[in-house]
Amino acid sequence: MATDLKNRPAKTGRNRYLPLAVIFLIVVMAVIGGSVYMRWRQNRQADLKQRKAQIRIEVLNGTKKSGLAQEVAQQLRDSGFDVVDIANAENDSFPETVVVDRADDGQGNAILVAKELKCKNIIPQIEPTSLLEVTVIIGKDHLKEKKKGFLGISF
Repeated sequence: MATDLKNRPAKTGRNRYLPLAVIFLIVVMAVIGGSVYMRWRQNRQADLKQRKAQIRIEVLNGTKKSGLAQEVAQQLRDSGFDVVDIANAENDSFPETVVVDRADDGQGNAILVAKELKCKNIIPQIEPTSLLEVTVIIGKDHLKEKKKGFLGISF
Protein backbone atom coordinates (compact mmCIF):
# COMPACT_ATOMS: atom_id res chain seq x y z
CA MET A 1 0.00 0.00 0.00
CA ALA A 2 1.64 3.20 -1.16
CA THR A 3 1.13 6.49 0.59
CA ASP A 4 0.21 9.44 -1.53
CA LEU A 5 2.25 12.37 -0.19
CA LYS A 6 0.35 14.93 -2.23
CA ASN A 7 -2.97 14.02 -0.70
CA ARG A 8 -1.91 13.83 2.95
CA PRO A 9 -3.61 16.23 5.32
CA ALA A 10 -1.76 19.47 6.08
CA LYS A 11 -0.36 19.90 9.59
CA THR A 12 -2.46 21.98 11.86
CA GLY A 13 -0.97 25.31 13.00
CA ARG A 14 -0.43 24.04 16.51
CA ASN A 15 1.63 21.00 15.52
CA ARG A 16 3.59 22.83 12.85
CA TYR A 17 5.27 25.23 15.32
CA LEU A 18 5.86 22.74 18.12
CA PRO A 19 9.45 21.80 17.07
CA LEU A 20 10.36 25.50 16.75
CA ALA A 21 8.92 26.23 20.19
CA VAL A 22 10.90 23.37 21.72
CA ILE A 23 14.13 24.59 20.07
CA PHE A 24 13.41 28.14 21.24
CA LEU A 25 12.85 26.96 24.82
CA ILE A 26 16.09 24.96 24.75
CA VAL A 27 18.02 28.01 23.53
CA VAL A 28 16.45 30.25 26.19
CA MET A 29 17.22 27.72 28.93
CA ALA A 30 20.83 27.41 27.72
CA VAL A 31 21.27 31.20 27.78
CA ILE A 32 19.79 31.47 31.28
CA GLY A 33 21.88 28.53 32.53
CA GLY A 34 25.05 30.03 31.04
CA SER A 35 24.30 33.39 32.61
CA VAL A 36 23.74 31.86 36.05
CA TYR A 37 26.96 29.86 35.74
CA MET A 38 29.00 32.91 34.72
CA ARG A 39 27.62 34.94 37.65
CA TRP A 40 28.40 32.10 40.08
CA ARG A 41 31.93 31.81 38.70
CA GLN A 42 32.56 35.57 39.00
CA ASN A 43 31.32 35.55 42.61
CA ARG A 44 33.52 32.57 43.43
CA GLN A 45 36.60 34.25 41.93
CA ALA A 46 35.85 37.47 43.84
CA ASP A 47 35.49 35.52 47.09
CA LEU A 48 38.79 33.72 46.45
CA LYS A 49 40.55 37.00 45.68
CA GLN A 50 39.22 38.55 48.90
CA ARG A 51 40.22 35.48 50.93
CA LYS A 52 43.76 35.52 49.51
CA ALA A 53 44.13 39.19 50.42
CA GLN A 54 43.32 38.35 54.06
CA ILE A 55 46.04 35.69 54.40
CA ARG A 56 49.15 37.22 55.97
CA ILE A 57 52.26 35.32 54.90
CA GLU A 58 55.87 35.22 56.02
CA VAL A 59 58.35 33.94 53.40
CA LEU A 60 61.68 32.51 54.62
CA ASN A 61 64.58 31.51 52.39
CA GLY A 62 65.75 28.05 53.44
CA THR A 63 68.44 27.83 50.76
CA LYS A 64 71.81 29.43 50.04
CA LYS A 65 70.48 31.23 46.93
CA SER A 66 70.26 34.92 47.62
CA GLY A 67 67.00 36.68 46.71
CA LEU A 68 64.89 33.54 46.46
CA ALA A 69 62.48 34.63 49.20
CA GLN A 70 61.89 37.92 47.36
CA GLU A 71 61.06 36.05 44.14
CA VAL A 72 58.57 33.77 45.89
CA ALA A 73 57.08 36.70 47.82
CA GLN A 74 56.52 38.55 44.55
CA GLN A 75 54.84 35.48 43.03
CA LEU A 76 52.50 35.30 46.03
CA ARG A 77 51.77 39.03 45.89
CA ASP A 78 51.02 38.81 42.17
CA SER A 79 48.49 36.08 43.04
CA GLY A 80 46.77 38.36 45.57
CA PHE A 81 48.28 37.19 48.87
CA ASP A 82 49.43 39.59 51.60
CA VAL A 83 53.15 38.95 52.17
CA VAL A 84 54.10 40.83 55.33
CA ASP A 85 57.62 39.57 56.03
CA ILE A 86 60.59 38.27 54.02
CA ALA A 87 63.69 36.87 55.74
CA ASN A 88 66.19 34.04 55.84
CA ALA A 89 65.31 30.84 57.67
CA GLU A 90 67.50 29.78 60.61
CA ASN A 91 68.75 26.90 58.47
CA ASP A 92 69.81 27.30 54.84
CA SER A 93 69.61 23.65 53.86
CA PHE A 94 65.91 22.83 53.70
CA PRO A 95 65.58 20.02 51.14
CA GLU A 96 61.94 20.82 50.35
CA THR A 97 59.62 23.79 50.50
CA VAL A 98 57.29 23.73 53.50
CA VAL A 99 54.07 25.65 54.12
CA VAL A 100 53.42 26.09 57.84
CA ASP A 101 49.86 26.72 59.00
CA ARG A 102 49.92 29.22 61.90
CA ALA A 103 46.14 29.69 62.27
CA ASP A 104 43.58 27.07 63.25
CA ASP A 105 41.32 27.12 60.20
CA GLY A 106 41.51 23.50 59.10
CA GLN A 107 44.62 24.33 57.05
CA GLY A 108 42.46 26.13 54.44
CA ASN A 109 44.84 29.10 54.22
CA ALA A 110 47.91 26.89 54.03
CA ILE A 111 46.32 24.77 51.31
CA LEU A 112 45.63 27.87 49.17
CA VAL A 113 49.26 28.99 49.51
CA ALA A 114 50.60 25.48 48.90
CA LYS A 115 48.53 25.17 45.70
CA GLU A 116 49.95 28.45 44.43
CA LEU A 117 53.50 27.26 45.05
CA LYS A 118 52.82 23.67 43.92
CA CYS A 119 54.03 22.51 47.34
CA LYS A 120 52.92 19.23 48.91
CA ASN A 121 54.36 19.79 52.39
CA ILE A 122 51.93 21.40 54.84
CA ILE A 123 52.70 21.38 58.55
CA PRO A 124 50.31 22.64 61.24
CA GLN A 125 52.09 24.72 63.87
CA ILE A 126 49.36 26.76 65.52
CA GLU A 127 50.44 29.94 67.28
CA PRO A 128 47.38 31.72 68.71
CA THR A 129 49.35 34.90 69.42
CA SER A 130 50.90 35.12 65.95
CA LEU A 131 49.74 37.80 63.54
CA LEU A 132 50.51 35.46 60.63
CA GLU A 133 48.28 32.86 59.04
CA VAL A 134 51.02 31.09 57.05
CA THR A 135 54.82 30.79 56.96
CA VAL A 136 56.49 29.55 53.78
CA ILE A 137 60.01 28.14 54.03
CA ILE A 138 61.55 27.85 50.58
CA GLY A 139 63.59 24.68 50.10
CA LYS A 140 66.11 23.40 47.56
CA ASP A 141 63.34 21.75 45.54
CA HIS A 142 62.27 25.25 44.47
CA LEU A 143 65.67 25.74 42.82
CA LYS A 144 65.18 22.90 40.36
CA GLU A 145 64.71 24.08 36.81
CA LYS A 146 61.11 24.01 35.68
CA LYS A 147 60.43 21.82 32.66
CA LYS A 148 59.90 23.78 29.48
CA GLY A 149 57.31 22.68 26.99
CA PHE A 150 56.36 23.82 23.54
CA LEU A 151 57.27 27.48 22.93
CA GLY A 152 59.20 27.59 26.22
CA ILE A 153 56.09 27.53 28.41
CA SER A 154 56.82 26.18 31.91
CA PHE A 155 54.70 23.43 33.36
